[in-house]
Amino acid sequence: MALVETGSITYEVLDQLSEIEAIAGEWDSLLDRSPCNRAFSCSQWFIVSCSLDQSLTPRVLIARREGVIAGVLPMVLHHDAGVATFANELSDYNDIVALENDETIVAGLLNYAISHQDGYKRIVLSRVRSDSNCLRGARALNPAHDFDHQLTGSTQYVQLPATFEDYLNTRSKNFRKSLRRAQRNAGDCNLTIRELQPESFPPESVAKLFLSLNLDRWGAESYYHLPFPRSFVLELLPHLFAAGRMRVFALTQADKLLGLDLCMISKNSLCTWNGGFLAASERWSPGSLLIAAGIRRAFDLKLAEYDLLRGDESYKARWSNDCHRIGTLELETS
Repeated sequence: MALVETGSITYEVLDQLSEIEAIAGEWDSLLDRSPCNRAFSCSQWFIVSCSLDQSLTPRVLIARREGVIAGVLPMVLHHDAGVATFANELSDYNDIVALENDETIVAGLLNYAISHQDGYKRIVLSRVRSDSNCLRGARALNPAHDFDHQLTGSTQYVQLPATFEDYLNTRSKNFRKSLRRAQRNAGDCNLTIRELQPESFPPESVAKLFLSLNLDRWGAESYYHLPFPRSFVLELLPHLFAAGRMRVFALTQADKLLGLDLCMISKNSLCTWNGGFLAASERWSPGSLLIAAGIRRAFDLKLAEYDLLRGDESYKARWSNDCHRIGTLELETS
């Protein structure tokens, strides 16, 4: 651990998982007051990533103001490439954890990362949004630079109007007919959607259930056949569910669970991250039923968005009405 003081702000680098685990509570407390995604940017997402991938060395930059953690830049070091990055490819959004308008902290962390490199020559921060703390910090450091050209990707989302019916009225006639048909068929077959709760559904069962449904649908093509993603969800999802950082929606018929949708929580949005359903249930359009239920829940929670996250699957265009620009922030060290 290295420690540097700049005025009233102290910067330090944590390079041991034990050190990071020790500040996990402070990290997550700050996260819950920040604009960052409550799952992708939480301490456990980082800790599990590093504990399962021994090729990663933590380089977590911490900023403290009057002794209290005010910013976290959670990077890892890739020794073979001399590059510092965010931890893994399974998060859809990455960011500096800090309060939304604390430019002093986010710019200070980026400046510290650039000027106090430790084993890396470049910093590559991927999947950052145009409204992220990362971009705010970079613009504060270099106001004359045009960062927009680095935002070459996008994610689709639903900007929620006043009511669910108002939203449906913005969709095509065919879309509305198709959804009503799916919901009617589901009702005729006694299918229901309910949100699982950690108080009544064992958190450790969520990951196993997700894997079984995903593998049933995709078979050998499933990404979760691979060792790292499989181990990652088995280790992490129970933490996220128990902590309320992930909501889980289930499609059921009587006592049989047919489908699952995992939604990560953000400050103003519900983010559908992954899921699965039994191949035999495809005739009921489970994906549409689960998305519609998730959007309704976002309305109930008085959120501003329902986020479909990364991917150019054609179904997303049918539901979305806006997009977030995302890209990679590349910084040369000095």
